[in-house]
Amino acid sequence: MRNSINTLLSFVRRDERAVVNLYQVFSSYARLLTGTNMINFGFWTHETKSIKQAQLALCTLTGKLSELDSAKKVIDIGSGFSGPAEQWNLEYKYIDNLICIDINYQALKMSRVTNSRSTYDRKLLMRSSVETNITNNKYTTNHSGATMSIVNATATCLPFADSFADRIIALESAQHFKSFLKFIQESHRVLKKGGLIVIAIPVVTRPNAIGMSCKNTIFDSLRNVRVLGILSLTWASEHYELDQIKSIISQEHFVIKDIICIGQSVYVPLTDFYVQDRKEFRSIIMDKHSSFLKKLALDIAERIVHRSALKMKQLSLSANIDYVLIKAINK
Repeated sequence: MRNSINTLLSFVRRDERAVVNLYQVFSSYARLLTGTNMINFGFWTHETKSIKQAQLALCTLTGKLSELDSAKKVIDIGSGFSGPAEQWNLEYKYIDNLICIDINYQALKMSRVTNSRSTYDRKLLMRSSVETNITNNKYTTNHSGATMSIVNATATCLPFADSFADRIIALESAQHFKSFLKFIQESHRVLKKGGLIVIAIPVVTRPNAIGMSCKNTIFDSLRNVRVLGILSLTWASEHYELDQIKSIISQEHFVIKDIICIGQSVYVPLTDFYVQDRKEFRSIIMDKHSSFLKKLALDIAERIVHRSALKMKQLSLSANIDYVLIKAINK
């Protein structure tokens, strides 16, 4: 009961500890339903047959936008189970170091990164005062012999030297960072001059739906509740407005090179896919537990997810939310 209460409170608190708690509770069910090590909404086309295909397609789109074919040192921030990074490691043979950063250590431990001794050069980790958990893990690589490393750290205080990386990617994770401004400032520090940052993020698109300041006022929050409805609670992240994100990136020594809006290829088909297979999904989740109280809690949670999905589709069709990929170059 205490765990259930803490989970519900996490939707409201939304601090870093709350986000970790939510992901630890729901990520296991997400992996069960998708059969992948990825936690993203996916990029859907007419040929897409499964959530796995959609998630892989979003990873591919993000990798191309990040120009990973010419990247050497790549940091994936908010990597979760490291699924996208594993895919990029297979697709791009010239990457030397691919480093997965996440504040959720349990998720990193559940990734496919093996427990063999790492050859990762710790001299590159200059901020010894930062409380991080740097693992000794190494993932054997593609044709070039690159390595994958996992680092338990926060996106707003990265344990790397200045001008360390030539790519930073945040695939559907930056909406959780506290704050987005600090994340962008750290990215500027860690990226080499001319390096790229690519962010895939859900956004609010109506100017009257949220305030433009970095810290939302009570009036902004009330407008947010009015526009997003149930998603104002169940969309457990910061609800950034697109112009707000663009402004922060541009003011912190980055030049935005590309913005791709793909909301119509994300929210609507994802909702349709979920609704179509909802009965099967419920069966998979319920069959995992024998406890009546656990089944009851899951039944309530699934009904909330269903209502949230329908609201997400509605808001997408009315252009109140979008999903954007942003590429910017470090000046």
